[in-house]
Amino acid sequence: MQMAIKTSQKVMQVLSAQLVQHLEILQYSTNELEQFINEKANENPLLVVTDATVKSQYEEIMQLANYSFKRYPAQYYESKNNTFNPIEMNLAAKESYEQFLLEQVPMHKNLSSVDLKILMFLIRSLDDRLFLDVDLDIVANKCKTNVLHVEALLDLLQTFEPVGVGARNYKEYLLIQVDRDTLAPKLTSEFIKTDLELVAAQAIKQLSKKYRTPIQEVKKTVHYIKNLKPVMTGDKFETIPYVIPEIEVEKLEEEWMIQLNRGYLPIVSIDKHYVEILKNDPNCKTYFKDTMKDALLLLQGIEQRDKTLYELARLLVELQEDFFHKGIEALKPMRLKDVANILSVHESTISRAVRGKYIKTAHGVYALQSLFTKGVMNISGKMDSIMYIKKRLKQLIEGEDKQKPLTDQQITNTLSAEGIQISRRTVAKYREEMNIVSSFNRMYG
Repeated sequence: MQMAIKTSQKVMQVLSAQLVQHLEILQYSTNELEQFINEKANENPLLVVTDATVKSQYEEIMQLANYSFKRYPAQYYESKNNTFNPIEMNLAAKESYEQFLLEQVPMHKNLSSVDLKILMFLIRSLDDRLFLDVDLDIVANKCKTNVLHVEALLDLLQTFEPVGVGARNYKEYLLIQVDRDTLAPKLTSEFIKTDLELVAAQAIKQLSKKYRTPIQEVKKTVHYIKNLKPVMTGDKFETIPYVIPEIEVEKLEEEWMIQLNRGYLPIVSIDKHYVEILKNDPNCKTYFKDTMKDALLLLQGIEQRDKTLYELARLLVELQEDFFHKGIEALKPMRLKDVANILSVHESTISRAVRGKYIKTAHGVYALQSLFTKGVMNISGKMDSIMYIKKRLKQLIEGEDKQKPLTDQQITNTLSAEGIQISRRTVAKYREEMNIVSSFNRMYG
């Protein structure tokens, strides 16, 4: 038997335990991070967690102590009491989800009066779960248009906050969440569309065999699906969740002030007394090493999360100064990819950073994710929404010579001449999504 040594190069991305936890902490909202901190504190005796309420009371007492020998006018104390209150600041102080959804409409350009009429009809046809409670053909008849037009507006509504709004059933509700998450396992959508029953039954081996996928990947996908956001229940007008904006931006004189809202997070520290006890116990060397490492990972992760959010906020102020001055009407086109490139991080990092987080401005509270427009940049530098492009594509096909239907390439050329730069493959994709057959089938089908 002959033995030979072969060498080969293989590039692999290996994430350290530190990076994995940092990314996990980054994606948490304030409420989720508070829960995570408390869970970690229950597991790790070195961690000391001071509840946010206790911290706030302590700070108030210290303020009174510090100010007791000074004289301040009455309005000083009044202004101090007018700080942000999470119970008063629900989703942009909206009375209902309906109002909250209607206020997101101006974020989307190129909407005609008929588009707006359809959108408002759809929003007012949501049930208590925020699922759509009306057939699209009924909407089409009411608004004197066709079902394809209504579907395009429903696609737009399904990009609104909260995630999942406008779903027509439970499967679509899950699929909307997956579509918004760039980190979802690649087979997630297929599992939901075709084999949700097998997922519910955790038929791992059956799914692995059917999709010819390793068991570990199937387990990861099933676990991901099971942890998607559950359907909202109860009256939508009474269940508006309270939102704590992670970032607050305001202008003082000529300077933009960025503040991370840490006031409602507990203080995390390490118990020095307990450290000395474990450190000097020869029987606890390994245990001490592991618990100290875990505690430091948490503290570093929180610090890294703050740093990333601050850098993101600073860049948003730079890129979207008109938005912070004038409000949503002045929002410029912006993609996760563009921001990631400027900050020299992976797109998934920005996706995690904006997930479930809100920013408070002079014009209201906005979901960070809603500031990233979904569309295609045209040659004038403006963003055409996918809904608008689909509508224009449909108009071209409806107006074509039925004896000589437009090919996908001809449609691409026409859109390009109008300043909409998309590929032939993208045109074909949008056409198929609207259930419009190819030019050949339109002629002979």
